[in-house]
Amino acid sequence: MDFCKSMTRPVCSYSWYKNIWNQEGKMTIFTAIQSVNILAIIVAAIIHMLTGLIWYQEKAFGSTWSKLTGKDLSPSKQWLPVGILGHLILVFVLAVIIILATATTIFNGAFIGILVWLGFIVPLEIGELIWEKIQFKLFLIRISEHFVALILAGAILAIWR
Repeated sequence: MDFCKSMTRPVCSYSWYKNIWNQEGKMTIFTAIQSVNILAIIVAAIIHMLTGLIWYQEKAFGSTWSKLTGKDLSPSKQWLPVGILGHLILVFVLAVIIILATATTIFNGAFIGILVWLGFIVPLEIGELIWEKIQFKLFLIRISEHFVALILAGAILAIWR
């Protein structure tokens, strides 16, 4: 069924229609979303979470993080489900970007992970540096954990499509 024929004419004249429903068979955002490998997303999200759990162990950067923030290392249990959902959403979006970029190698997936880190995570953390006045060392701990986690998730998602 042709989407445009089932809708009123003004809807079909919008440019978003041409971008979303590509008649030349090129990858579209909806095709990419439908193409995600759910199992790969779950595994990549678990790896993403485990990276943070390992990163913030006392023997790694946890004790330094605790000193810099003045907080203990125990999580707020009421927010754990929201945190898990956040990891799943981040990895899902990363998977869509990887599919749209047609990345199929570990290197390409890792590189897209770096681009997502550089374009989205670092600017947000810079805001924390400026407005919350966190120490630069804390900033480095936080962005470096995201760097490693996104590289790993990107590599997994690119090869496991």
